[in-house]
Amino acid sequence: MNINLAEQLKALRKEKNVSQEKLAAYLNISYQAISKWENGNAYPDIQLLPKLARFFDITIDELLQVEKLDEQALLVEYESKAEKLFRNGEDMEKLLALWKEAYHKMPNNVEAKEFLMSTYFDTDKIKYSQEIIELGMDIYNSDASTYYKGQAIREIARAYAELGDIAKAEQWVSKTVQIHHCQEVLFSEILDGDEMIDQIAFFTHWTLRELLYMARRIAFLEDEETSLSATERLETLKTVAQVYEAVYKNYDMSFESLHLLYLTHMQIVAKEIQRENREDVVREHLERAFTCAGKAATVTAHKLTHPLLFGWEIQDAPSDNMRILRLFQAELKKDYLNAYKDAAWLQNLKQQCRVHLENQI
Repeated sequence: MNINLAEQLKALRKEKNVSQEKLAAYLNISYQAISKWENGNAYPDIQLLPKLARFFDITIDELLQVEKLDEQALLVEYESKAEKLFRNGEDMEKLLALWKEAYHKMPNNVEAKEFLMSTYFDTDKIKYSQEIIELGMDIYNSDASTYYKGQAIREIARAYAELGDIAKAEQWVSKTVQIHHCQEVLFSEILDGDEMIDQIAFFTHWTLRELLYMARRIAFLEDEETSLSATERLETLKTVAQVYEAVYKNYDMSFESLHLLYLTHMQIVAKEIQRENREDVVREHLERAFTCAGKAATVTAHKLTHPLLFGWEIQDAPSDNMRILRLFQAELKKDYLNAYKDAAWLQNLKQQCRVHLENQI
């Protein structure tokens, strides 16, 4: 007998607070038979399954945990498909269609709900704001874990903010805890050894990632939106990029992190051209963007050994590992770089990029 069914029968009986003898009497069998089922030494007769299900007020599928097992396998299948689409830079509408399909098949699965909610936001947070809020509320009001409730709060708050309802957004944000009370910080205070190091690596990775997103949001602000000058906003972005590169030594990071850092350097280039258009700054950040693109094409699975990131796992680059290099090659042809089109250093970058793409490094 499947050990899951044995444990399921035992758990259901204890939850209902009935003895093996009482269940045996209901089924008109010996209590020794119940004992054998719960020890995994025998199977219930198939004709008894409907009576067992009725006794525990559940379906036969729930009794056998068929739905749970099938659903988990199905979810893994959808996650694999989604990861492939995302990492290869496919259109977000394809990803959204995939998670809509998954949710239709698994309407009560919290992971399917969370993936769909987040994909709605990433696809078009204004267009799908109501769908985001409804799914988020459903998750938040369920018995989901703290992680999923946290994800729900995040997307609901951001959706309300996008709709201009800052009061509601703030109400939802207030349901969370501040960073110094988050799980990773607290675990790092009570654990030691490798367990503590794992928590610190997790915290460092996500903190740096969010910090870079924050710096990019600051850089996108307009003069009338903040007291920070354009120069200060740009310096914020440069500083965070430097911190990122200092922690992830030699650009040793995931494909996704390299993509984010690449976009950051390209943002610095665009902002610098809008402001003072200093050639040394433009050149420096174009070259650093190219480094990110080239490194991304060669990422292989390994664990980091950097301080504060020790043990953090890096995946192989996606099958389309040249995607960022192609983006960079296209960027070098755009009009905003026309002032440098004859510069030897820009021509050299174009040549290096072309060689990388031709050789499929």
